[in-house]
Amino acid sequence: MSKYAIRVMQAQDVSAVAAIEQQVEYHPWTANQFHESLNAGQRCTVITDGQQVVGFCILQPVLDEANLLLMAIDPALQGQGLGYLLLEESIERLGEGCVMIFLEVRQSNQAAIGLYQKAGFHQMGIRKNYYLADRAHFASGKEDAVLMALTRGNPFA
Repeated sequence: MSKYAIRVMQAQDVSAVAAIEQQVEYHPWTANQFHESLNAGQRCTVITDGQQVVGFCILQPVLDEANLLLMAIDPALQGQGLGYLLLEESIERLGEGCVMIFLEVRQSNQAAIGLYQKAGFHQMGIRKNYYLADRAHFASGKEDAVLMALTRGNPFA
């Protein structure tokens, strides 16, 4: 996997990031939302294969915590460990001052839940009807979110 590199997302990466998001999300962010995320100072990283962006991660630091807002790998490259590499590096870049990371993930996204568990996240609860969903699979047009958290270091020190 040495051909892959992880770096800070740049404005010129947004079109590639938005294209990946379009492939993986039922209700994707727009390119403008990615630009806003960059401008807001959120921790945006990408994983590249040469010059090509093949995945991204967006973390929103809040004091000594962070929220994982979005993360995706190009569907053609999923299942190769790239998501784990990207997640681990993105979390590491938050620094030691970040002691808790929270996220929501679609309950049906078992691959992502497995990835987050591998990275040390634990389920905290369920948020009912959180995500917009395809009515062909969810009669209500909504899907539950699994709430997960990762504790780093000793938050009580």
